[in-house]
Amino acid sequence: MLQVERKDEEIVRQLKLGDTSAYDLLYDLYWKKLYVHVLNRIKDEEAAKDIVQNVFINIWERKETITINTTLEQFLMGAVKLQVLGYFRSEKIEERVFDYTLKKFEEASFSINELSDYLDLEKLIEVEVKSLPEKMRHAYLLKHAHHSTSEIAEKLNLAEQTVSNHISEAMRRIRKRLSEKFPERQIS
Repeated sequence: MLQVERKDEEIVRQLKLGDTSAYDLLYDLYWKKLYVHVLNRIKDEEAAKDIVQNVFINIWERKETITINTTLEQFLMGAVKLQVLGYFRSEKIEERVFDYTLKKFEEASFSINELSDYLDLEKLIEVEVKSLPEKMRHAYLLKHAHHSTSEIAEKLNLAEQTVSNHISEAMRRIRKRLSEKFPERQIS
């Protein structure tokens, strides 16, 4: 344990000096372990990669002022736990339920009436998406194409929080319109 602590202290000391090889070593030692840990919690590969990457980016950005009072592994595990909590707070359960409902609806075998309802639903969603403001529409479509928030932010040259806000607002608008058109479906 003492040897691990000395190794950790040396890595932190080198990081504070801006040594990229210390950062690379930290990344090599812990990235996979952190990724597997996060993936087991959130079951989303891209989001898990984003979370772990954000932890490492944050460490590099704060390298001169970082203070670690535990082992590096404990520190990093704590950091990813905070990021996972943030992820669950930012990801609206409603969005996932809505996506899941639409997916199951598509997979179900349809009667003629159900097929007609489905086609009406699909057309309404298409119309609503087309009516969204441009950046909001692009953010929504990229998210729907399984791009991460950070990828979308980079592609649209927006802050990640702005992308999250655009996606949340797009979902809110679409859900509201669907609830008006299909009140019996109780889409929330």
